[in-house]
Amino acid sequence: MNTSSGGLSAVGLAVVLVLSVSSCGGEDAGAEPDGTSDEPSAGETAPEGGSSGSEEPSGEGGAAEDPESSPTPVPASSDGPAENWPEPEIPEEIYEETEEGALAALRYWFEADLHMELTGDSEAFERVSSTDCQICAGRVGQFEQLYAEDEGWHVAEGAGVEDEVVSGISDARQVSVLFTIREGAFSEFGADGEKRSEAGEESLPGVEAVLEFKGELWQVVELYFPNDATVDD
Repeated sequence: MNTSSGGLSAVGLAVVLVLSVSSCGGEDAGAEPDGTSDEPSAGETAPEGGSSGSEEPSGEGGAAEDPESSPTPVPASSDGPAENWPEPEIPEEIYEETEEGALAALRYWFEADLHMELTGDSEAFERVSSTDCQICAGRVGQFEQLYAEDEGWHVAEGAGVEDEVVSGISDARQVSVLFTIREGAFSEFGADGEKRSEAGEESLPGVEAVLEFKGELWQVVELYFPNDATVDD
């Protein structure tokens, strides 16, 4: 495993987390999902904490709609991007200078990455990303391009962290986490609604994340990939 910033430039940024290697268009990455079963429809149940549907007034004299109620979340699908999609809940542990807090921050980082992937909104993701993080900046730029410039969108299941091994906290208030990325299926659509690329579930072991406790919370400083990075189905 190469843990130098130079190695990251050659491996990590080229792979772009191996999560959506074809998200800027071009050839498909990995196996194609079966049909459209991986794409949630707008009629699916809303996420926990969101409304499961809009409520209509019950005719004349019925209860008026609460103007302060949150809009109904609509999941991303082949019909369009996610709408009113809530940010993931921030775990309290990321504010604690402990190994458990660092691991919670890494898991949240991937949840926030999925939110950015589905909406183009990078605020939650940047909250737990160091300003020096090259991978983080690459991901933000990738989805700014897709949503703001290309007017496309993603339908994705997101990535998870498995088999974590966490080091102790160093004098520099840093922690290293060795883990496996488990990435779900995704599809990318262009402004014309045509599918541009897709990939099935994939797994990449031997990834290292470095996190630092900065100010009052943990942030991802960088992700590093093994030199012989290969993707397993």
